[in-house]
Amino acid sequence: MTRSLLPIDGTFLETPFPRLLFRIWRQEGSGRLNLQKGEEAKSLHIENGRIVIEKTALSEKEFLSALVKKKVLPAEKVRQCDRFAGAHMISRIKALSDLGLISPLPLWNLIESFFVRRLFSFFDWEEGRFSFESGASLPGGERLGFLQTHDLILQGVRQMRNVRLIEQHLPAEEDPIYVSSPYFLHRLNFEPHEKYVLDVLHHAVNLKGFHGLCEIGKKESQKTLFAFVCMDILAVPEKRGKGRPDDQAKEPPAAEPERILDALNEKCAYIHKYITKQIGPLAHTILGNCLEEIRLGLGPLFKKMRLLPDGRIEVDSAVTATASHLPEELFKSLRKGYDEILVAEVLAVKKSLGGAHETTLVKNMEKIGCL
Repeated sequence: MTRSLLPIDGTFLETPFPRLLFRIWRQEGSGRLNLQKGEEAKSLHIENGRIVIEKTALSEKEFLSALVKKKVLPAEKVRQCDRFAGAHMISRIKALSDLGLISPLPLWNLIESFFVRRLFSFFDWEEGRFSFESGASLPGGERLGFLQTHDLILQGVRQMRNVRLIEQHLPAEEDPIYVSSPYFLHRLNFEPHEKYVLDVLHHAVNLKGFHGLCEIGKKESQKTLFAFVCMDILAVPEKRGKGRPDDQAKEPPAAEPERILDALNEKCAYIHKYITKQIGPLAHTILGNCLEEIRLGLGPLFKKMRLLPDGRIEVDSAVTATASHLPEELFKSLRKGYDEILVAEVLAVKKSLGGAHETTLVKNMEKIGCL
């Protein structure tokens, strides 16, 4: 998606850190994210929506101290590592490996865990500002690895302590709520209690009703609800009119055109998942051929159409990223094209698997997405 729509700068009161990460991840942004609160500052490099574990951003001394504190290494081994690194003019990370103190797999797991823990404090920030500068990727040698942003969002929200920040961004108790099933839902590593909260939400018309049904205490369940809000899984159908200080005033998750396109892509992803389960990798080829057959008839908006690995349809990113601002007729053409794609894909399933599967597929698709 176009980087021009990324939140270039703002405040954490309007856009909490987990919401900011989600928006960058969703738009696959690349560049430098700068965080500032008073004298405290942090800079993160992001590539295609994933946070980079930068070699230069990793404090080796603090990392080794953490290993001693967690009793992974005794203090004398850390001192040996320091001496070896200095004598051979190499990093302490490499010295740990050369000395055989920690093998690569557990070492990289420890590095990732250390890096993630250093980010947790930003989830509670409601003061301070951020800025995002689009830019190129880092040289390969500067990257120690990547963090899966959607996993980090869930991990960070789970340990949040700022109850006030969480409550500020939740729907009012009696506001009607909207529960979405975005295309990426299956990629989220929910804990059992989070799956339970999502299930209960589907049976509640508002948060008051949710808390009446939910067997998890309000304080803990609010964390999960906040994570769902940040990731556009939970929203109110219409923007609340009374000063709710979040980024929805600038970019409502319930913006109708964008939600419609998300719902249509959810259906495309479901078709892909359904047929793949039946016939394996050949499914992607079948759906790809199906799209090529109808490409010309879909019009110029679909000239750059591409079938993504998870079955979603990518069209001109400059068009879809600005869906909420498109002229009505242009958006109608975009939606009509997606409708034709769905019809063609369902017919492809029928040809490949038979009429019974077509019936099952269509019935299940009625539950996918919300139009």
